[in-house]
Amino acid sequence: MYRAERQTLDLICHPANRCLSEKGIQVGIERLLSTGLGLSYVVTGNIGDICVPEPMASARQDALWRHTCAEFFIAVPDTDRYYEFNFSPSTQWAAYGFTGYRQGMQAIKCASPLITASETQNHLRMDVQLQLPPQIADYSQLVIGLSMVIEECSGHISYWALKHMSETPDFHHPKSFVANV
Repeated sequence: MYRAERQTLDLICHPANRCLSEKGIQVGIERLLSTGLGLSYVVTGNIGDICVPEPMASARQDALWRHTCAEFFIAVPDTDRYYEFNFSPSTQWAAYGFTGYRQGMQAIKCASPLITASETQNHLRMDVQLQLPPQIADYSQLVIGLSMVIEECSGHISYWALKHMSETPDFHHPKSFVANV
């Protein structure tokens, strides 16, 4: 059984959309076997001020990024192609493939991720177990981007990522894929 060491990475808030309620977001990530990933997104702050989607049946759903959701990007080595995965605390999810920077977007077939969410007054936690699609599962090392959108009850939205490369939030920017797993 393959199991890589778990990494914990800090997301930073985009300066154009300062956070009001959140104090920080950490993401834990580890490779499970050769074809799976475990992700843990932990938001710290006044969680009562965050609009957290209500739990519902796990299903594929577009436009999750308009509300509180976690995002995960994988760049395909030596190409312009990449993949985007969205995970909502509601347990809804989405998966897309791109042929280049914001080009050729198509929903991809993949196994439904297992998403669990819990919250306390000061923490929102989402744990995700993701089976990697066959087209990327065989790579021994993946270049990734991690991000999260936080919608506050006031309507304010903040954008968090490992690295921000433009004046406006853009999780798709290739230079924002800065971690390896």
